[in-house]
Amino acid sequence: MITSSGKPLLVDSVSEGNYAYETLDEDTRLVYDEIVYAIQNRKEKVRIATTDVSVMEKAYMAVRYDYCNFFWLEKFSYVTYRKGKNITAIDITPVYSVSEKEQESLQAKIENEAKHMLADAPVDGTDYEKALYVYETLIEQVDYDETSENNQNILSVFLNHRTICQGYAYATQYLLERLGIPCTTVVGTAEGENHAWNLIRLDGAYYYMDTTWGNSQYMYRDSGESAQSVKGKKFIDYDYMAVDTETLMDTHQADPTIPLPECTESKDNYYVHEGKYFASWDPEKIGDVIRTAYEQGENQVQIKFSDMELYEQAFQYFVENYHIEDYCSGLDTLRYLENSGNNVLFLQFSSEEE
Repeated sequence: MITSSGKPLLVDSVSEGNYAYETLDEDTRLVYDEIVYAIQNRKEKVRIATTDVSVMEKAYMAVRYDYCNFFWLEKFSYVTYRKGKNITAIDITPVYSVSEKEQESLQAKIENEAKHMLADAPVDGTDYEKALYVYETLIEQVDYDETSENNQNILSVFLNHRTICQGYAYATQYLLERLGIPCTTVVGTAEGENHAWNLIRLDGAYYYMDTTWGNSQYMYRDSGESAQSVKGKKFIDYDYMAVDTETLMDTHQADPTIPLPECTESKDNYYVHEGKYFASWDPEKIGDVIRTAYEQGENQVQIKFSDMELYEQAFQYFVENYHIEDYCSGLDTLRYLENSGNNVLFLQFSSEEE
């Protein structure tokens, strides 16, 4: 908002503790606060406390990382004022997609659906249990659909249950924050395509989580129905549930605007935490993991190995030589997915009794 003197209106911060906010210098934080103020209060024009467009752009990128709930923001734009070649002032001019009354109504619907999704959440559980719950719930209840409406915000998830990567990332953040798990959205590219995923903190350590890539509808969207389904249903791929930087950056490239931590911990990685990671050949222990999943009625199991040699040894033993039958009594159907790039043995099975 412009004061009577034509100077920026300074606002108090409501964003301390947010990941991206904390990476900014003092001047950029001030602009970030003004952007948040403008969007939260639906201002049509706010003069910000910088004449540097790059500072404004960095501040806005940080807002995009930290605020997953601005579904009513249709477009973020700005106007510059110049004297000669020099910029003398910048006004940000947000454009909104719905009226204030519609925003309130939609917010109530979002809250209601988020509450429904979290109805069985382990609110007293560990950080890992909460993150796994959100990862699985969003994949199970929300389909990947490139034609979905509002797929750049959380409306697509909570109202339509159909979205793409931006919607998944923002919804992941929205739900995790309600469970007390620090989370921010990261934007960049994955295998050359624009993409969004999450940076989360579990038990004090940072991990990456990509809910979109955990959905078989996305990962195998060009491979036909057989690769997308178990008995006609999509499945969850756990490869991107709490991973380190080295694993993620094989395929993902974050936008460099916001600095990101080096994620090196592994204890809350899905495979490590679930006892499904092996750094040496032990067919009995590996077989026990497969048997447990099978006997508990699960229709798939994923086991990660430390290197390609171990993966190939396991694949030959359990699949090619069919020793999986030694651990799965009554096994009727066995499917597997080629996932050797991540050294993951991915098996899907069913019994004669099903």
